[in-house]
Amino acid sequence: MRPHHPWYRAATNSWYVEIAGQQQFLGKHPSDLPLPRKRKRGDPPPMPPDEIEQAYHRLMATDPANLPKAADLRVAVVCDLFLDFSQKHHAEDTYRAYKDYLQDFCKLHGTLRARDLKPLHVTRWLDTHPGWNGSRRNAIVAVKRAFNWADAEGLLQPNPIKSVKKPPQRHRDRILTPEERQQLLQAIPDQPFRDFVFAMHETGARPGEVRKVTAAHVNLDLGIWIFKEHKTAKRTGRPRIIYLTPEMVELTRKLMEKYPEGPLFRGPRSKRGFTRNSVRCRFRILRQKLPHLAGVISYTMRHSFATQALINGVGIAHVAELMGHVDTSMVSQHYAHLAGNVQHMREVARRAAAS
Repeated sequence: MRPHHPWYRAATNSWYVEIAGQQQFLGKHPSDLPLPRKRKRGDPPPMPPDEIEQAYHRLMATDPANLPKAADLRVAVVCDLFLDFSQKHHAEDTYRAYKDYLQDFCKLHGTLRARDLKPLHVTRWLDTHPGWNGSRRNAIVAVKRAFNWADAEGLLQPNPIKSVKKPPQRHRDRILTPEERQQLLQAIPDQPFRDFVFAMHETGARPGEVRKVTAAHVNLDLGIWIFKEHKTAKRTGRPRIIYLTPEMVELTRKLMEKYPEGPLFRGPRSKRGFTRNSVRCRFRILRQKLPHLAGVISYTMRHSFATQALINGVGIAHVAELMGHVDTSMVSQHYAHLAGNVQHMREVARRAAAS
């Protein structure tokens, strides 16, 4: 079978490729590049620009029979194939996170042959984002995950960046005192986002769970939100149940009356729910307003909820259930910031030493 190759049509200033007798449009020739020279008999076909070659490989990737050989496989094709897999098999937030990082990675190294990719390329990509402090680990995870998948699927063996090391997981030690929580809520100018932040702290739910909840997830008679599809569904085999306080029941009832369809929590001028990025931006603005709350992010609400529950004497097994974890290990390792609560721990020590 004759190998496919992009070719240039001067009449339309465009690039095409022929697959199964059908001409497929790849794109216009970039205006900032010189036009391909007219071929003479026996000359090899002109090399397509990088943008065209990426479009070509993406098109070929849609049909496994058209995949280029491993020696010619480009980084962008590996990432596109993995994202197609991720979209079908991972949670939406997981897929979107992978997509953001991998698209950015391909802007720098997408046209590179995958087999020529080296850890140095990953390092140089990360160096273009000096502000990615906590995100650096997530970025490495995304790229390694794509190439580990390609290795496991037999597309590219061995994984050329297998030796790239991930930074250790950072523990978020910042929690809110009751006073700081009130300051944070009072600093929010609009009621919709104030309700969103209140819901996170009142339930201990993940930010993504509050963003996604709709009327269809609510059982007001039982006072719960219930998700059949959630982060730990595969491990637990159970739905995720978020238990509501009386205040949250009333807030949920009010929002259900206002929004019987779609997300319950949405921006003041939006018909859609809050997005991951909009929440991140809103917390950045809050940190600028309240400099003493440096380090506070959306997940701080969840950490504060768990820590306060333990301080209030709620058993660790019950806290794990409220947080939606499969066991108590995550609560012990990541959420139980009791060591930093000196006053509480001194009281615990006094009770422990009492005769």
